[in-house]
This record gives sequence, C-alpha cells and structure tokens, in this order.
Amino acid sequence: MRRVLLALACAGWVGCGGGGGGPTPLVVNSVLDSTSPPAGSVTLRSALEAAAPDQPIHFDATLDGATITLTSVADEHTRLKGEVMGIRDEPSGPLSYLVGYFDRDYGRSALVARKNVVIDASALPSGITIAWGGGDTPGARVLAVEGHLTLVNVAIRGGRSRAQALVPQGTYPQPWTLARGGAVAVWGVARLVDCRLHDNRVQGDFDASRDRGAFGGAVYADLVEIERCEISGNDVLGGGAAGGGVFVVGGAGHAGTLSTVSKSAVTGNRIRGLFAYGGGLFTDGGGIGNSKTLRVINSTVARNLVAPPPGLPASLLRAQGYWRGGGLYMSNGRLELMASTVAENETQGLARTDSRGRRNLAGGIAATVGDAHAAEQMTIGHSVIGGNVVQEVGGARYAHDVFTGSLVHFRSAGHNRIGVLDFSQLLVPVGSWDWQSLSRRHYPQVGDRTIAGLDEVLDLAGGVQRSATALSLGVDAGNAAVLHYQPRGDALDQIPAPAYTLPETWGQYRVAAGGRDDFLAIVLARLESRYAMPGFAASFTAAFEAYLAAVDADAATTGTQPYLSPTGQPILTLADTLFFGPAQTWPREQANQPYVEFWRRLDTELAARAPAGLGPEGLADSAWQRLFSPGALTENPAITIDIDTQPRLTVQRPAFDQRGTPRSSSGAADIGAVERP
Repeated sequence: MRRVLLALACAGWVGCGGGGGGPTPLVVNSVLDSTSPPAGSVTLRSALEAAAPDQPIHFDATLDGATITLTSVADEHTRLKGEVMGIRDEPSGPLSYLVGYFDRDYGRSALVARKNVVIDASALPSGITIAWGGGDTPGARVLAVEGHLTLVNVAIRGGRSRAQALVPQGTYPQPWTLARGGAVAVWGVARLVDCRLHDNRVQGDFDASRDRGAFGGAVYADLVEIERCEISGNDVLGGGAAGGGVFVVGGAGHAGTLSTVSKSAVTGNRIRGLFAYGGGLFTDGGGIGNSKTLRVINSTVARNLVAPPPGLPASLLRAQGYWRGGGLYMSNGRLELMASTVAENETQGLARTDSRGRRNLAGGIAATVGDAHAAEQMTIGHSVIGGNVVQEVGGARYAHDVFTGSLVHFRSAGHNRIGVLDFSQLLVPVGSWDWQSLSRRHYPQVGDRTIAGLDEVLDLAGGVQRSATALSLGVDAGNAAVLHYQPRGDALDQIPAPAYTLPETWGQYRVAAGGRDDFLAIVLARLESRYAMPGFAASFTAAFEAYLAAVDADAATTGTQPYLSPTGQPILTLADTLFFGPAQTWPREQANQPYVEFWRRLDTELAARAPAGLGPEGLADSAWQRLFSPGALTENPAITIDIDTQPRLTVQRPAFDQRGTPRSSSGAADIGAVERP
C-alpha cells in the first residue's frame, strides 16, 4: 500500500493530524490487548481510551507489519444510531415506512469510542493489522465509533458481529442485537485510506423484518470516504442481508450528502439471505425520503456473490425471496459510477415474477423496485460493466449487468462498455407540465457500446491482478481476491482528455382546458409511421384494450372488476387510460396502473419488433427527438408539447486510475478502473 502523509489523510478534518498546532499524537508501542498496560507501554486499547477527540493515534516503528490481536470486549451492548421501521396499512396493502433513527443495541464490540477517532499507521511501511482473536461464538466487531473515524494504512480482519437474543424493552424494543459492521460500525463518517479489510463477518437471525437485517460485512457507516482500500473476502448471513463489503446509510444523521469509494477494490465478498442486496456495496441514499449520493470512481467491484442462505426451505425461498445486485445495490438516492469496472459478480436465487412482471432476481448493479420511487438517479460513465450473471437455482443462467429498477432517470456520461442493460422497471414516461420526464433514459451517449462478452474489453487470462493477502468468498471462493483487470481491445484509448458536454432530451406536454388528452394514441400512430410498422397502432390498441377488459382489480368482489379512475369511472379503453397523479405516490395508485401497463407493454412490443432505427434502449432521448417537435400537435392542437434537447451534463475524466497511475494528459484514456501499463 502507498504511504500517505497525515495531512492528506486528514484533509478537511479540523484538528485531525499532528503538526500545525494540532494535538500531539499518542504513540502505541505494544501489541498487548490491555487498557492498563505495564509502565512505559501504550496499547491501542489504552490509547483509544486516553485520546481526546480527533487526537491522532500513531505507532512506534518497531510495530511495522505487526498484528494487534484483540480478545476483550469493550461493550456487550454497543449503542449506535440505527433506523426504526414501521408498518402501516395502505389501500394497496401493508407498507413499510421509516419511523426515524434512534439509539439501538449493536451488540458486542472489541473497541468502542464515542468521539472522533484517528488511527494513523502511515509512518509504517507495512502498516498495522488489528484482528479480533476472541473466537467466533459469539465473536465481536473490531471497532464501533459514535463520531467520525479515520483509519490510515490499517488492516482489519477477523471481526465478527452476530445477532444475539435480547429481552425486548424500551421505546423501540429489540428481540435481537443488530448485526452490523463486522470490522467497523460508525455512526458518522468512516474515512478509510490505504486500508485492507478482509475476513470479517456479520450474522443476523432469519426473521423477515428489516429491523433485524444483517448489514455491512466489513463496514457499516452513515457516510464513507474510502480511498485506495482492499475490501475483500467478507461475509453477511441473515434473513435480511445487505452490503457484503460495505453498507453505507448515506448521511441520514448528518449534513453530508456524498459518500465516496475511490481507487479501491471491493471484491470476493458474499451475502446470503432470504432478502439479499448488494454483494459488494449497498447504498441507502440517506434513508427513505432522502436523495443523497454514493460516488464510486476508479474502482473495481468484482466476483462478489449474492445467494440464498443454507437451511431454509425451498418453498419459503421461492415464495418470498429477493436477491439483487451481485456487485452493487442502491435502495434510495443517487449513484454515480465513473471510470470503474463492475465484472463477474453473480446473483443466485429461486426465480419468480410478480403479477406486475417484476422479477425477484437482478445481477451486476441493481436499483430498488418500488411503487413510490425512492431511487432518484443512476449515472454511469467511462466504465466496463460485464460478465455479471443471474443463476436461477435449478434453472437458467443469464447475463444481467445493469438493472435500473424504478429509477426516475438513468444518465450516461458516455464511453461505457456494458453488456446487458435492463430498463424494464424504470419509471415510465410522464408528460405532466414541469416534470420534464417524458424521456427517462438518457442513453446511449457518445462512445457508449454494447459488449457481447467481457473478454472483448478485459484481459481475463493474464491481466487479472490479485490480492497478496485476501481470499475470496465470492464466485471464486478460496482463490486470492481480484484487485483489478487490465483493459484490452475496444476499451483501449477511447476517452478524450478535454472535458466534454453531453446533450439530454427533456420532454413534457399539457392539454388546454376542455381539450381531449389522446397523447397515447398519438404516440402509437407516430411510432407506426416513423418506424414503418403498418397496422401497429391498431393491433397494439386492440391487445391493450383486451387486457383492460380482462382485469380484475378487486379479487374479493364477485365478477370482473376493472380499474377505476379517481372519479370512479371504469378504465376500459386507450382513451380512458391517463396519468392521474399525485406527484409522490402515483406509481402505486390503482388508477395509474393502466397507464403504467401501457408503457410496459409498449417497451416489450418494440423490443420484439426491433424496428430499424430504434435501439435496444427503446424510447430514449433519440427516439423522443425523432417523434416530436415543440409546439401544438397537428393531430390535436389542444395538446402542446415541449421537447428540449440541450447540453446538460459536463464530464471530465479522472486524472488517475485505480492504481494511482496518471491517465494520459493529452492522449485518449482507457475505459474502466485501470489504464493499460
């Protein structure tokens, strides 16, 4: 690992480093695990207890490469903030909601601090290792911090966070301790620089409640700033499991809006659960109702695994299980992925599809699917995303690289190499004035290309760099964990040095007072004409109205009950099918289901017909540009449409790659996490 100066490690942290009038560092000179060491000795435990907030903890040169093995537990019932979820009944059924973030019992921790902590081993060429050595049953996480944590050039291994039964008491009773953060659990900002987190494990119970989920095999934190780290070979097991390497809440309790993972490898991690999301990384976007951002840049997320847990009956797994995001999963907020490689992650599970066509399996990168959107936006640029798969237990195996879930917008920053991009559950176009969301798929952009196989762009034979210390628990379990892949072929010399600006198409329409809204019929007619599909509009309309006539929206009532408008009128024709709103909850309102179904069926039909000139992305920016121009529609002058294509996204490629190698200052750079040597 590259050594870093304390000033760099603590940039932006007041009082974080020695020098410049900051607090004098405490120097650990013993590997003993003791709060009261012999005279002249300073242990990590005693230094952590004695340190003032933000006072750096350094290490004597004699400890270079040493391991501090912890066997004592500082707190059997560690108190940190955590979410409390509730259930309320809605017309569409029970709905979980966020009550808030309150003190929760996180169970056993070897080291605990309720202050800002700085542990800095940058002066040691081989760093320092902190390991839990007190056994796996029940085990203990290595470090819990209520405050900000900075770790520099530190390895953490062997941490064990295991849910244990409690006698429920208090305002928010817990039947079990929360199993979160095998290596570190931080209610604050976890800033990790040049760190290695390996062989840490989290084990929850198997109740379906999210409140009892097992999160963050290595790291559980409100916000993260992770730079030049290896997070590999960590494990999460539980009824609900998420974030095999890293679980980031995203700033629920803090003013910060951005978490970052840069120049890092999150590889060979594993999660197993009845509900399992994010084999490598999980971001909660600041929690329900927030839209904070996780930015992954110059990093490799590879060979992580999402799978069912052992021991649960197949009938339960098939009826209830969800397994999504072999590499990375977002449940709320925004995700930005730049100059990174997401490859060879795998999602396993027992497949099913619900009544609205939503699959319970998704590979590679995945966003949440919900009736009321929670995930706002995913932006991907300069990245290789391929070789990610879904493996149905006892069934099919297929490529599945990016699943956009019910995002509001998918944005490309250009120059991507992506295998399978699944837009099937992205929120459908909405033309309401001021929403600007007729087009939600701002893809493809300059330099974007679809790859048939990962070997087109990555050297999978001799170009895979592996860890010297971490063993994978992922798809290549038992082998040295992957750090990064060398690019080849169509990934080489593609990205220009100067910044560039990309156009995006925004669209909306409105209907004059007293006018007729037949926009859907006009869309069908223009598609038929523009893409040379004789009879398309009539055949699609007939099939769609047959569907509406067969709908039974109320199974409890005898006979067939059609969908009803907000005023109680049956929705039986294309003309009856409208967007009714309201703004925040429209996707789950029954009156909007025909409108949603129209666009879903249209996507499916266009993909099957594959008309010349319409790409696999379907109704994306370029299609809306071709179909409509601003102004009143000739078919119905009561409808005014605004289609506006302007430069809206400015992109500057990173100056360095994952290894810290400069990308060419003048020539074209490679796509993915690393430059070719």
